[in-house]
Amino acid sequence: MTKLTINTQALNHFEKRLKKVLNAMPAVIGQTAVNHFQENITKRQGVPTNGSLQRFKRRIFENNRGRGRGILNDMGNLVDSIKIISRNSNSVHVGIRASEIPYAEVHQQGGRIAITDKMRKFFWAKYYQYASSAGRARGKRSVSTSREADFWKAMALKRKGSSINIPARPFMDVTPDLEKAILRAIQTEMNQTI
Repeated sequence: MTKLTINTQALNHFEKRLKKVLNAMPAVIGQTAVNHFQENITKRQGVPTNGSLQRFKRRIFENNRGRGRGILNDMGNLVDSIKIISRNSNSVHVGIRASEIPYAEVHQQGGRIAITDKMRKFFWAKYYQYASSAGRARGKRSVSTSREADFWKAMALKRKGSSINIPARPFMDVTPDLEKAILRAIQTEMNQTI
């Protein structure tokens, strides 16, 4: 007759560690998704899909201030607003609160926005800013600056009630690359804890 002894203390210890890992998973998954979405805006300037990068649609008019920056990364507010909204033991919700960044949905899904009086004032201010600097500059800069001034003037002169088309630049899509990153994060967390 063979006697079998089971060390229940070791099993209990393993069970506690496993529960710890499972409780941490929503936070790990959420943070991985947040990092991935932020990198879509800041580093990649597009969304990776099946090993290739689908870049965001370019601006119609590229001004001097925006050169070298990501399309959706002007002041960094959109990037900073991507966060874990809620989580519990078996789910996590990553996103942007519409009250914090109202334009996030338009960038994600695309759409038309109506020109307001406040926008018109902004367009005129930009026109005067670039028109005054065009007179002082010489060479290539004055040509591009006057084009920028013309762009802002055209925007300011749009009819009341007209709208601007914002193309969809989906930066928060669940892609196979995101799923792979989440699986790697889960595996790393499990290897560290267990």
